[in-house]
Amino acid sequence: MSRILLPACLALALVAGAFGSAQAQSEAGAQSLLIAPGARSDGMGHTGVAFVGDGNSVWWNTAALAFVRGHDVALTYTKLVPDLADDVNFSYIGYAQRVEGLGGLGASFGYLSYGKSTATDEDGNDIREFTSNEMAPAIAYGTDLLPNMGFGVALKLVRVDLAPEDVTLDGRAGRGTTFAADFGWLYKLNQRASLGATLSNIGPDIAYIDEDQSDPLGRNVRVGFAWAPIDVNVHRVTISADATRFLLPGRTLAIDQWGAGAEYEFNHLLALRAGYYSDPVGTVTDFTYGFGLEYKNFKFDFANIPQSEFLDRVNRFSAGYHF
Repeated sequence: MSRILLPACLALALVAGAFGSAQAQSEAGAQSLLIAPGARSDGMGHTGVAFVGDGNSVWWNTAALAFVRGHDVALTYTKLVPDLADDVNFSYIGYAQRVEGLGGLGASFGYLSYGKSTATDEDGNDIREFTSNEMAPAIAYGTDLLPNMGFGVALKLVRVDLAPEDVTLDGRAGRGTTFAADFGWLYKLNQRASLGATLSNIGPDIAYIDEDQSDPLGRNVRVGFAWAPIDVNVHRVTISADATRFLLPGRTLAIDQWGAGAEYEFNHLLALRAGYYSDPVGTVTDFTYGFGLEYKNFKFDFANIPQSEFLDRVNRFSAGYHF
């Protein structure tokens, strides 16, 4: 008896529309590589290429690891489409540390759950439930080969498990594995301003059931800047902006996504953030906002961000610890 699965494919399409360019992402495999960690960045218009070193740098810009100090752990958790599916979520943990005389080392693990799906036969009868997920562990290194200029690289393994063999049409598991690399550059103009650029997800296409029908990874180029025009006593204001271009087949030369934001920080205790994010093709164009709390070495961040026009806005949460 033939078996088919539709809910898992629907969940994948929802995730593609929830974050980033719906058109560009729907053409790419391994959706987990395209979901950015860190509610601070989300609150500031989905920017972060030029931010200097923390646990999220493995994803945003590996070159920022060159300027990390001490040890930093970052955690992110978000329900991607809470108005449609409660069990579709993304989790991320990142770690960065400074090694004197060597540079910055980092590691991360991203996990994307597509939740539960029900396999049915040709007549629409339920067979059984199963879960679908993606995982992407990574290691990274960043160093300042030149004064105030950092370079970095990350290597990551990508494992996508859409369906077991007993629920697919031809009896083969819907699984795929590939690898990818990120490259980063960060230049600190001074203590208040920096420029950054990344080349992300460079690696072989990923195939699931049919090796002849593989999907490209979400390869992209991202550039950005960050500037603190005010940094006096207990007050600090930071402004940032990023632009992204997807490197997928058939794409015209254009900016696919851009964002800008600002943050006001008081005495390393409270931060208020706002931004604007634009992805015209993916119909994600609206304001972002959020806040951050810091006590001693602990940080907590919240952001509210837009999604595609057929989805509600979503809350994102992240936490960090620096030691």
